[in-house]
Amino acid sequence: MPASTPYERFTVLLTSAMDALQLTDAEQKLFQTPQHIHKKKISVTRDDGSTVELPAFRVQYNNARGPYKGGIRFHPEANEEEVKALAALMAVKTAVVDIPFGGAKGGVQFNPKEYSKKELQAVARAYVRAFGEHLGPDIDCPAPDVNTTPEIMAWMRDEFEKINNGLYAPSMITGKPLSFGGSRGRDKATARGAFFVLEELLKAENQDSDGQRVIIQGFGNAGGHMAHFLHKAGYAIVGVSDSKGGIYSEDGLDPSEIDLTKEEKGSVTAYEAKGVRTVTNEALLELPCDILIPAALDNVLNEENADRIQARYIIEVANGPTTPEADAVLGKKGIIVVPDVLANAGGVTVSYFEWSQGKSGEQWTDTQVDDELNRIMLNAFRAVHEQKLKGAPSYRMAAFLVGLGRIVETMKVRGWM
Repeated sequence: MPASTPYERFTVLLTSAMDALQLTDAEQKLFQTPQHIHKKKISVTRDDGSTVELPAFRVQYNNARGPYKGGIRFHPEANEEEVKALAALMAVKTAVVDIPFGGAKGGVQFNPKEYSKKELQAVARAYVRAFGEHLGPDIDCPAPDVNTTPEIMAWMRDEFEKINNGLYAPSMITGKPLSFGGSRGRDKATARGAFFVLEELLKAENQDSDGQRVIIQGFGNAGGHMAHFLHKAGYAIVGVSDSKGGIYSEDGLDPSEIDLTKEEKGSVTAYEAKGVRTVTNEALLELPCDILIPAALDNVLNEENADRIQARYIIEVANGPTTPEADAVLGKKGIIVVPDVLANAGGVTVSYFEWSQGKSGEQWTDTQVDDELNRIMLNAFRAVHEQKLKGAPSYRMAAFLVGLGRIVETMKVRGWM
């Protein structure tokens, strides 16, 4: 029976990795339950004077390797199960790239598109007041996630400092505006990290990047920046999409032109040129390409469409785009999947740089950020690739073995197991 919830899907892989590491039953139990699950109803006064109560969550999964780290999402479907799974994945992700953080995640269950800017600020500040005792630079450092922005992170930092008697705490949250303690390169970090990993993968596969046909599902921040990086490096972008649909052209697409169309007309689907056709998001995934990059929603690659995927490589820029059932099918087809815990870890890595800069008072240049991100992402890929060469059945399992192995090592040093 297919795993039905996000956390059940995570547990499928976690159990396999723990078995491979030969953990005892007692040791396995330490990873099967988050260390802390915080749940509250936050009260917000709306512009019309009415008051609403919104379910809010902060799940702190594991902090063996450092402070909890993970985003806060504003979404109508945010719930404990989803947040728990994402917190668990973050614990593995930070260990894969070997930065000194644990894993956490947060969420508020509401539709931010129905709220004014003033109301969103009220939600952000209420969230920090609700969970402030569990947050802090050396306790739990949040970040942006779905529907949260640098401005929202700034409000949260400001609220945290207010409720702590004016404490100066630039490192209590990351993803902030540059003017309020943010880091250069944060907006492009997820895409840049994924680009570095893809380039290294193709080298390992003895493949030339020039002319590789790429489809990107999700032309948002990460997907859009990824398209530009790839286009500049000589890849052929043959398909892109946003929430309204996608476009495909065997002759290739220019991301700069797509940007202009999206800005002027609201969607990539409005782009018109010879040889370009519109398709659904679902159909785009199944069209011919060498590299498929899901950069939007989770579970888009599943048991229903996995057998129709034509790509040779899949780079998971989105969180959880591939179900365990799809993974099995893709593996049998010989399609190489680079998992989210490696491919999209550039974002949390540059968040680490921001955290470090806040603690030290330094301000890194764009070159410093890029060079250090490149070093960390390549080291992470090489560690995962080496694990795969040792016999791991997939890059996903190899990444989990690397990440989980590092967490286990630290927990043993601490005497936790």
